Amino acid sequence: MALPDLTLDVRSLPAPEPLEHCLEALADLAPGQRLHMLIDREPYPLYTILDRDGFQHCCTFEDTHFQVTIWYDAK
Repeated sequence: MALPDLTLDVRSLPAPEPLEHCLEALADLAPGQRLHMLIDREPYPLYTILDRDGFQHCCTFEDTHFQVTIWYDAK
């Protein structure tokens, strides 16, 4: 049975708190689970960390904020 996706709302938090909260949530992410992070600016520094650690990600802009979806694709 698949675990539900997680949502992390870090809008309006000052840097570096969004990055710190995201990394904490990723440490608990189970295989097949996705993290949806809601943030008010695109988190460019996060992308380098995700790529380095083998995570996949996509980012979309949704009216007032960005949604970054993150998952681990173990092939």
